[in-house]
Amino acid sequence: MFPPTGRGVAMPRRRGKWLTRDVPIFFGGIVSLGTFLLFGFGSLVGGTGLIGPALGAVAVGAAVAGGSAYLLRNRRPAQQPLRAVSAAVPEGTRALLEGAVGNAVKQRRRIAELNRRSTPHAARPVLARADALLVRIDALMRTEVVQSRRPYDEDVMLLEGMSARYVPELLGAVEDNVGFLSSTAPGSQDQALQNLQVIDEQLAALNDGVDRIESEVLGGAARSLDVQREFLRTRLGEQRPF
Repeated sequence: MFPPTGRGVAMPRRRGKWLTRDVPIFFGGIVSLGTFLLFGFGSLVGGTGLIGPALGAVAVGAAVAGGSAYLLRNRRPAQQPLRAVSAAVPEGTRALLEGAVGNAVKQRRRIAELNRRSTPHAARPVLARADALLVRIDALMRTEVVQSRRPYDEDVMLLEGMSARYVPELLGAVEDNVGFLSSTAPGSQDQALQNLQVIDEQLAALNDGVDRIESEVLGGAARSLDVQREFLRTRLGEQRPF
């Protein structure tokens, strides 16, 4: 089994609302107040009223708050592209896997967002299984064995289908049931828990499919190593002096 080395799609820590929202509002308010005091005093001295300075202060404060919020916003990390490990990757396979890798990254961000919310504890193991599955799918799509296959290969299509359809649909089902876990309606919680169990079983079935592909990939790598070892043994044997 491949280790979960999904570093290319690791979820970064997000800035808190105090930094992305409260700080811009604070700076905008301070600048707005300073602008109003500055120009309002001059308007009072000149006898022109405070309406103009007040409107100008609001506009300046809004501009400062908006600019600060833009600079402090949570930026999405650049998507890790599919790195071809062999020059002989079929073009159709490359395009298919690039889209699949992008979908895997998107779904892992979706899971990270769900975990940041007040998601009930009962749903978190299901999300963890889905995230681990996406890591393994991403790792397989970055192997030379998978990249060397045609786009209509059964395993390539299965990995693409998992990242583009199966896992996203299951995550959507998790989101649909999360709200019922805290419901007070009779039977709602029990039904939601049963649904989560079914979702978890389907994720386990997808894991079995990934296990099979991993076994084939590792088996092929082992056979290649055996062939190389035999070749080296033969060559070294031929060159050994008698």
